Parts: sequence; structure tokens; C-alpha cells
Amino acid sequence: MVVQVQDSIRTAHSPVFSQLRKTLEEGGFKEIHSLLIYHKGALVFEEYYNGNDDTIDFERGVTRKVSSVPVSWNRNRKHYVASVTKSVTGMLAGIALEQLSIPAHIPIDRLLPPKYVTAFDGVKQIPSLHHILTMTAGFKWDEWSDKDLVSLWQSKDFTDFLLRRPIGRPGEKWVYNSAAPNLLLTALEYKLGMPVQDWGGEHFFEKLGIRDYVWHKQPTGVAEGAARLHMRPYDMLKIGITVLQGGKWHGEQVVPAAWVKTMTAKHATSPAGDYGYYFWLRDLEGVSYISADGDGGQYINIFPDHNMVIVMTQGNYLEWPLYAQQAEVIMIEHIFPALDIR
Repeated sequence: MVVQVQDSIRTAHSPVFSQLRKTLEEGGFKEIHSLLIYHKGALVFEEYYNGNDDTIDFERGVTRKVSSVPVSWNRNRKHYVASVTKSVTGMLAGIALEQLSIPAHIPIDRLLPPKYVTAFDGVKQIPSLHHILTMTAGFKWDEWSDKDLVSLWQSKDFTDFLLRRPIGRPGEKWVYNSAAPNLLLTALEYKLGMPVQDWGGEHFFEKLGIRDYVWHKQPTGVAEGAARLHMRPYDMLKIGITVLQGGKWHGEQVVPAAWVKTMTAKHATSPAGDYGYYFWLRDLEGVSYISADGDGGQYINIFPDHNMVIVMTQGNYLEWPLYAQQAEVIMIEHIFPALDIR
């Protein structure tokens, strides 16, 4: 019997996943830590496995910090979610902008503390909040093949570090930039007039019944908006369901419905796929879905056409494309056939 509580998800385990269960238990994939599947209003699969407890050491060169012993992952154990954090930042932005009556296309310099505004002196086209959210702000940046991410984490002020970079024409080019969500939270904290961690706890996490999480800060004390969030996979599922339901959780409109629609619409095209507001728009074997992705294999995959959310955590940090390929195989070869998704 499942006890219904304020933040529970109705559970109805499905017998059709016997082969997937067997494959995962026998170690058919590398470092799968959890897999949760919500389909048509119920949690139909929730399993956890033994694996590493590795993380990323950002301050020492963005390197993999290897755990000494394996752990037994379970519903109550928090997992590092990497860049899934960016998608959470995007959702928080929607709540804050509605509260503050601020439009997404406002120039970013109008939202920042005065000490940062002079960085835009002489800039002909100042990026808007929309550009920050879509990774099209125009800053010269390369964190995938250069050392910009390493240098960012060795700086004492992420916003100042970003604003010192050369800037081109906003909206012209998509460039993945982990400094951008941190600049965004710096701006929101200034406009909210209170720590964004406290505000986000009250207006987002608590609303979803998410109470057991660790949210690290930037060196300036503002919440870190790009990567350093640890939370339970079960709570990741709540976030996915909230997006699936147009921003609602248990009937309450937590994230504005219009924002969810905008956030999950295509605003940019990148080498890695279409992009919304810190959410990816993907297609797998003709099945479209919205994804919050994190390094190492952390996923909240939302399938609006099929009333489904898939949450997966892995421990394959800095091992792209391995973790992405594993996730796709699990979905294509196991989940889609079992639930007749096509």
C-alpha cells in the first residue's frame, strides 16, 4: 500500500520492465545509479544500484574527484546533478520575473548591481536576459575545447569574469556558457533584494516538497546556477512532472504556465541540438522530448506527447559520449518498447 502524502507520487510498478531490470542488475551498463519512470500519472519504475560517488572538483581544474569506495544508491541519497542545475535556474527565473514584472527581453545591464554595469560602457548591443537564457549572449567563450570553465572556477567573481570577456552581437551565435546562469542568479538576487537560495527554497523547492538538497554558492555568496546542486533522483522526478504539467505541482501553479511554454520552445540551434531556456529539445527515433542534461549522465527527460518523465543518474563524469549513448540505448531498446512509445 502506498501512503499518499503532500509530495508523494502515485506508484504502480509495471511488470513489463523485467528484462531492463535484469540487464541493469547484471551490470549491462556502466555506472547507472538510478532510473525512475513516470508514465500516465504513476511511477512505474524506480530502482537504484551500487556505484561510485564521484563528483567534479571545480576549483582544482574541473577534474574528476574519485570516491574511495562504492555506495548503495537509494531514494534517500542525494546525487550530484551537474548541469541539470541550469534547468532549475531557468525555472527559478520564470517565477522571479513574474513576481518582479520583468520581461525576458530586458537588457541585462538593467538588472545587475551597479558595480557591474560599467562593463557595458561602449558596448553597442547589450545582451538581454533572453540572450543569457538561450546561450546566445555573444561573449567570447569556449568551455568545451578551451580552458574558460577552468579559469571561471578559479576566479573570485563569476559575473565580473564573464563581463571582462569580449562581446560580439547578441543572438547571432549559440555558445555553451556556464558563467551565464551564474550572472543570471546574480541579477535576480539583486532585484529580489534577498539571497536567491532562501527565495528559491520558499518559492520553488518547498512548493515541490523538495527539502533534502545541497545547493552550493558562487565565490561571491550568490547561489551557483550552473552545476553545483545535489538532490535526490526522486525529487528530480518532481521537477520533470512539474514541467510536464505546465508548471503545476499538486494543482498549484508553481512555475508560470506561459514561462514553461516559452522555456521549452526552440530559441536557438546548437551543434548538440535545439535549445530553449536552459532546456534541450531532443528527438530520439522520432520521439520528441525536453531534457535537462548533466555531465556524467544526469537526466530529467520529459515527453509531453506520451505523459512520461524519465529520470536517470549515472557516475560517468567527463566521459561523454558514453553516458549519453547509454541513456539513449536504455530508452530505445527497453523503455520505449515496454511502454509502446513510438
